[in-house]
This record gives sequence, C-alpha cells and structure tokens, in this order.
Amino acid sequence: MARLLPLFAAATLFLLLFAAFRFTGLGLLLALLGGALGYFGLGRWQGRLLAQGPSPQALERLAMKEAWRRGGLLRPQDLAPFLPEAEARALLEGLAQRGLCRREGEGFRF
Repeated sequence: MARLLPLFAAATLFLLLFAAFRFTGLGLLLALLGGALGYFGLGRWQGRLLAQGPSPQALERLAMKEAWRRGGLLRPQDLAPFLPEAEARALLEGLAQRGLCRREGEGFRF
C-alpha cells in the first residue's frame, strides 16, 4: 500500500513525457527513464517520511479525536491501537499540562 503513491507518480510522469515527445521511440526510452527515476526518487522520500513516524501534533489530534469519539473521557489504554501505553500516558500528561484536558481518576477529560 505504501508504494502506490510512487507508482502513480511514475505512471503519470511516464505518460506526460511520452506524450511530450510525441510518442516516438526515443520518447519511449526517455519516458521510461523519467518514470523510473520518479518512482525511485519519490519512493525513497516517502520511505524516509514514513520512517520518522507521526509528528507530536498529529498524535495530539489523534488523542483529541479519540476523546471526541469516546464522549470526552480518554484513558491511556484507549490509545493502545495507536501507541504503547507509556507513550500514550506521556502524551495525555503533556496535554493536561498545557490545559487542553484535565485528569479525572485514571482517565483524562477533554
């Protein structure tokens, strides 16, 4: 699934280059080369981006959306599908320190 973006970008680049060179034999070779370079370049960029993981802001938005779905009360165990419990607890504690939620027992109220 992660390789769909580079594949579609390479196919688009191939078709654009092939049409730009008026569907000639040389144009086919240049379009294949351009498409392959586009595939590997975009694939490498996407791989580095995915290896970094989600940003702290994205994790905060995820916690807030999950709290919204659960009626405003969120426990660190509720974020288990997305984060280890220790990281989820640290994330929720950070949100509480910034005043975006408050601690209620073992959960956090948004």
